[in-house]
Amino acid sequence: MEHEDMPSLESEAVKNGAIEDDSDFTDDDDSEEESMDDAEPTTCLFCTEVLKSVDLALEHITKQHGINFSQMKTKFNMDQYSFLKLINYIRQEEGVTVEKLNSATEAFWNDEKYLKPKDYEPWLTYDYEALPSEGAPSCTKEKDVNLLVHSLQEQIKIQQDQLEQAAKDMATLRQGFHRLLEKDNSTKDPKVRCVSSVPVKADESYFDSYAHFGIHHEMLSDTVRTSSYRDALMKNKDYVKGKLVLDVGCGTSVLSIFASQAGAEKVVGIDNSSIIYNAMDIVKKNNIENVTLVKGRLEETNLPIEKFDIIVSEWMGYFLLFEGMLDSVIYARDNHLKENGILLPNRCTMSIVGYGNDALFKQHVTFWNDVYGLDMSTMRKEVMHEPLIDVVDPKHILTESNCIADLNLMTVNLNYSNFDYNFELKCVKDGSISSLVGYFDNYFELPEPVMFSTSPNSTPTHWKQVVFFIEQPQAVKEGDVIRGTIKCKRSLKAARSLDISIDIFNKKYTYYLD
Repeated sequence: MEHEDMPSLESEAVKNGAIEDDSDFTDDDDSEEESMDDAEPTTCLFCTEVLKSVDLALEHITKQHGINFSQMKTKFNMDQYSFLKLINYIRQEEGVTVEKLNSATEAFWNDEKYLKPKDYEPWLTYDYEALPSEGAPSCTKEKDVNLLVHSLQEQIKIQQDQLEQAAKDMATLRQGFHRLLEKDNSTKDPKVRCVSSVPVKADESYFDSYAHFGIHHEMLSDTVRTSSYRDALMKNKDYVKGKLVLDVGCGTSVLSIFASQAGAEKVVGIDNSSIIYNAMDIVKKNNIENVTLVKGRLEETNLPIEKFDIIVSEWMGYFLLFEGMLDSVIYARDNHLKENGILLPNRCTMSIVGYGNDALFKQHVTFWNDVYGLDMSTMRKEVMHEPLIDVVDPKHILTESNCIADLNLMTVNLNYSNFDYNFELKCVKDGSISSLVGYFDNYFELPEPVMFSTSPNSTPTHWKQVVFFIEQPQAVKEGDVIRGTIKCKRSLKAARSLDISIDIFNKKYTYYLD
């Protein structure tokens, strides 16, 4: 590094007559002077004695304490970073003795936390890599050579595994590309823009949203969701036993593990989010040996098993169909499910109910009429287009529910999100309807059937309910029948989003769930 503002010491010295002839100084003199300048008092690592330099401290440690850092360099194949970790390990941990280090068969100080020192000391600036390596003492030489050979073999194995994985990844990419070109389109409406048509790069944000632990904490904390899947598998052990199971969108791998615990012969979980790496650790830590996890987008990935007896997936989004993950489940069904196999869940329904909560309407809609004395009612237009996702109080339900869609997942095609339904809602009490509330139910139709509901009348889930506000609350009487039409379609702008329109009380409303 150049310091242009610093005065030249040499020129000042010459000017003052301090240096008369450069020939009086040799390279050896410079080296000795530099060595003396760099020397700092150094405290022994194993006693309180202070030596004039690190080199002298090393000699002292070898002679007085019987540990040779040159031999350790050879024994553990240590570099500068390993040396720093060793110094900090000795300083920071209690009970580190010469005997412990001399008898070590592995570098247990090789942890990143030992790169951070507590205090400065000369040991930390010593050029360890310049220290000559020495052979280990003859009594342990054969043992240490074997240790080094074992270490090198492990490194070679890791590199070979990485090369093999890279080759597999390349093959997967090639085969995935060909699969896209040759894929059977028999279940696809050519007018439907399904999720697999979205370029992987453009779909990254969706998968990235599942990479953070927060969303998995929310889902796993949803006991209705998680325990229902667990019960469907564990209460049907006789059915699951010996089966091949595919977990689509496996996340933390909890469903894969449930399937394994229920007696599945082999389980494959796939997810394109980086959460898959955490899932691999979870499977390993819990000693689950028959679960294999694969990172990739299902539609473009070759699985280690071609056909499965059971495909399980927690694919549901808000109002059931948001996120469009059912596309991937349908792809899995058509390409990876055996002829007599089953999806879990295998059936879902969508329902709506009339709702009248004046406080909720005021909080989200009429709020804009007077904001600190200002008329912001223009904002209501935006509010009306965006459904509210919230847990609603069932005491404000004013009508019977009406099922607007019943999906048999064993037969449904990719046009599932495009439908319309003429609904009838019979009022069960007097009130003022300010919104319709949507929810869904899931069914696992097995020998021991299991189902769960996201209805306002059921235990709340992380899916909550979807509230479709109308412009003005409408008074109703018990026994009245409210008729209207709801239309749902996949968004043309985003394959994972929904456009929903509702005709009710002689007015049409449009909502965007994205």
